[in-house]
Amino acid sequence: MEKIIIDGKGHYSLEFKHSVIKEYLAGSVSQKALLRKYDIKIHSGITRWMQKLGYAEVSEKDRYLSSVKPLSLPAKKPHKDPPTGALSQEQQRIKELERQLEDEQLRSEMYKRMIEIAERDLNIPIRKKSDTK
Repeated sequence: MEKIIIDGKGHYSLEFKHSVIKEYLAGSVSQKALLRKYDIKIHSGITRWMQKLGYAEVSEKDRYLSSVKPLSLPAKKPHKDPPTGALSQEQQRIKELERQLEDEQLRSEMYKRMIEIAERDLNIPIRKKSDTK
């Protein structure tokens, strides 16, 4: 991993940012430890990188998340849509529906994890048991 320095300011390559974020999301290292390890001078750099690169927003690790396997999401691809006239209406609609499907899949995963946490940590029965009628 290597950082690129331009004009005396620390500008980090996308590859470097992604690798640091992945290491953080693995859950074994704190943000402060990573800042020290890679000599990153930006105090909230990892959080800002995650927001800018489209990772799940992780401003603070919740006390429940430390016991749950962390969710690692790929960075969102920047929307570089060609000019409106270049795509047909059907193609534009397909792209929009694909984006909506991706959002709903992420939402579904989030709800699933919330239910697991509530059932395990708070002893709240949510799912219907298979032996009940």
